Amino acid sequence: MESKFDYIVVGAGIEGSWTAYHLLKLGHDVLLLEQFTLPHSRGSSHGQTRITRYGYVEDFHAALMEEAYDKWNQLEKEAGVTLF
Repeated sequence: MESKFDYIVVGAGIEGSWTAYHLLKLGHDVLLLEQFTLPHSRGSSHGQTRITRYGYVEDFHAALMEEAYDKWNQLEKEAGVTLF
């Protein structure tokens, strides 16, 4: 049996997972690959000391945070759980 994907995303961290999620929402066939069993403690966003903030030197980073919070809220509604 042959499988074909439109996209293959390597790494199921926050960026890879977010990319795969949106590609799927656009109707693409996606393969998401991760070298470790999920969840794991080897990622850069793992742990209790992670922070988010609005305060950045560059204005465009602050603007991105506005959008990021909107996207978190949208994802929570779609998932039906509180994530953030």
